[in-house]
Amino acid sequence: MNSKITLVYVYDPLCGWCYSFQPVMHKLAERFKDQLTIRVVPGGLAIDENAQPISEGYKNLRSSLDMIKNKTGATFGEPFVQLVDEGSYIYDSTPGCKAQNTVNRLAPGQSLAFAEALQNAFFREGKNLNKLETFLSILKDFPVDPAEFEAVYTSDEIEKFTRDQFKWVQQNNASAFPALLLEIGNETGLMSKGYRPYDTLESHLHHLIRNIERMNG
Repeated sequence: MNSKITLVYVYDPLCGWCYSFQPVMHKLAERFKDQLTIRVVPGGLAIDENAQPISEGYKNLRSSLDMIKNKTGATFGEPFVQLVDEGSYIYDSTPGCKAQNTVNRLAPGQSLAFAEALQNAFFREGKNLNKLETFLSILKDFPVDPAEFEAVYTSDEIEKFTRDQFKWVQQNNASAFPALLLEIGNETGLMSKGYRPYDTLESHLHHLIRNIERMNG
């Protein structure tokens, strides 16, 4: 594996397109596991003034879900659909993004699997991603100590780190989720943003990596 090539996956726990992108990302990770490393960055879809109840700030969410389902075949669980229809849930990305960054730090090899588990808990089971208890429940399937997770998750340092990452995502034009970037040495470039099918991304990545390897000769 060429450790100098990193595929950065920018997603948000509350992003329905990212949820539908899970199978694509899983296949990409498996396909290129010997050629690159993967870094998961939570992006901040609904933060600050955009963190609002569904009924106030996200009235079109139900129609967006139908669009995602029609294009990708993704299915959303009835508990989540009920949560959307009820409307009082606060759509706030920051807690879930902090949870992702905490796992990234404590168990980096589990980052992608945790992102998937986080989104499944929300989009299938309708779990509350604003509560620490939800994350601790998800972690039962991961090699992460709950007390250590809570200590990092509630720290000022992880709050600041997460905020800084939101800025990094904006600076790299990766705020249309899901987004993929390539890091090669000290250089970072946007590869794609928005949902893309596997075949398109696989072909693109294959040719990019082949060209990089040729240049490195």
